[in-house]
Amino acid sequence: MIFTEQQVETISPNPAAYKAGKALAVASKWVTLAKTDRVIWGEIQGSSKTPYQVQIDIVTMGYKCNCPSRQFPCKHNIGLMLLYASNPNEFKIESEEPEWVKSWIDKRQAKANKPELEEITEEKQEKLDKAREKTQTDRFQSVQVGIDELELWLKDLIRIGILELPNKPASDFSKIAARMVDAKAPGLAGWVKSLGSIDYSNPTEWQNEALTIISKLYLLIRTFKNYENLTPTWQITIKNLVGWSQSAKELIANNESETVKDQWLVAGQVTETTDDEITTQRNYLVGCQSNRYALILNFSTKHTTIENPLIPGSVINAELVFFPSALPHRAAIKTTRSVGNQLEQQPQSLGTWADVFKQKAAQLQQNPWQQETTAIIDDLRITNRNNRWIAYDKNLNYVMVSPKFDLQKIMRWLAISGNRKMRVAGIIRSETLYPLGVFENNQYITL
Repeated sequence: MIFTEQQVETISPNPAAYKAGKALAVASKWVTLAKTDRVIWGEIQGSSKTPYQVQIDIVTMGYKCNCPSRQFPCKHNIGLMLLYASNPNEFKIESEEPEWVKSWIDKRQAKANKPELEEITEEKQEKLDKAREKTQTDRFQSVQVGIDELELWLKDLIRIGILELPNKPASDFSKIAARMVDAKAPGLAGWVKSLGSIDYSNPTEWQNEALTIISKLYLLIRTFKNYENLTPTWQITIKNLVGWSQSAKELIANNESETVKDQWLVAGQVTETTDDEITTQRNYLVGCQSNRYALILNFSTKHTTIENPLIPGSVINAELVFFPSALPHRAAIKTTRSVGNQLEQQPQSLGTWADVFKQKAAQLQQNPWQQETTAIIDDLRITNRNNRWIAYDKNLNYVMVSPKFDLQKIMRWLAISGNRKMRVAGIIRSETLYPLGVFENNQYITL
């Protein structure tokens, strides 16, 4: 895979790291530069006596550097990728990698082709099953106590009246959210936090948003209380919404898991970091043949890196395994055959906003807690109306662009389009559009 500068900038941890890496994207600054068909590597002199060893997996995408930086990718990884993007001929073609490169890339490929699974005896499995059953029983009891408390809190909100919501101190929301975390129901805590983070200064919008959250949260509570009468699929769905996590390793190892092999476009990536420095990376993928949408979550902390990062705008030939749900959307990568930048064919798109919201309505029928819809829409233009950016279709119907969408990215869209109609991939959240990228001929350009 040949990276583009924009793709490298997208996966850089911050603008300063990208700037520092760009300064290193000069061949004369590197002691060695080489490549095989699966990896590129280089050595560069840093503050230590011996040069830092930098390597990039160009098949399934991964990076490593032995410098002491806690940023991932570090400036040396960024510099090597940028140099490869601009001057791939500077890398000497080798038939074999040196041992420090070979051992790393061999381990990555072995792990990708054969997930590490511990062999478990029958006796040990029985003990694990008993322990798991006890853990689940204890957690259900803890969650049930928390849910009873949350239901009472919601009823108090309604009794007092939602018009009093703007007057509630932030501590009221944070206390009940913390209580849900203590009750082992972090999913419920997220809904409470979203209720507390509404912009209550906007008198025309907050009431609908608050009512939607309260209604869905109350429906979730009542559904959990009816857990025993639900189908297995809905039981899994409700547990996930409340806060149970599912193991990606177990999912991949399960032969009954839904698996889709396709050429997947990494349409976009949204990264958020919490106060405790946990980074969540949401990767939105579209199957070019299956026309399936998939969400891949990656996590990192200040001490750990994302093991298999995805590059927005890249195209991966891979098998995805979907987590079971009433509306399967989240997935994990089972195997990756190759990563590139070329689309063999574009995924299907929707013609108008009416088509998009028809799709969204159908998804809400399947899962009323669905919070976002990924879609590709034809013939969109962007313009500013009353100090708000809007995207309108060929029928002149429009949707507001999310206020969280960066102005610099809006300017990029305008520069690419020249005010032409374009096919756009984006996320629909709370009746607003968060654009991810645009299609230009047979190329996909991230915003």
